[in-house]
This record gives sequence, structure tokens and C-alpha cells, in this order.
Amino acid sequence: MYADPTHLRDNPIKVRFNDSEKAVIEALANFNGRQPAVFVRELVLAGIASLEQRSSDREAA
Repeated sequence: MYADPTHLRDNPIKVRFNDSEKAVIEALANFNGRQPAVFVRELVLAGIASLEQRSSDREAA
């Protein structure tokens, strides 16, 4: 199992996409060698990191 149980990803969030959005996600995930759910999770976490960075940049200014 996991050495650190806090790394277990067990909190689902449902997101709905239309057919064309899903096709783009699947194509990009496939191109990047990822499963679609993993690809979307990585995009979300990257977006959160970007927002945090912008927020800290504004506070420093």
C-alpha cells in the first residue's frame, strides 16, 4: 500500500464535459501517455499552483 496514507487519492470530484471537450482531453492525454483522469488531475493541480504563484506575486508587489 502507501508508506504515507496521506498520499492516497480517495476524494472524487465529478466534472462533466461535452463530447468534443472529452475528445480533446482523451487525445491530449493519449499524446502525453496518460490516462484521461490523471491528465485532468495534473492540469487542475498545475492550475492551482499557477494561481498560488500569481497570488504570492501580487502580495510581494
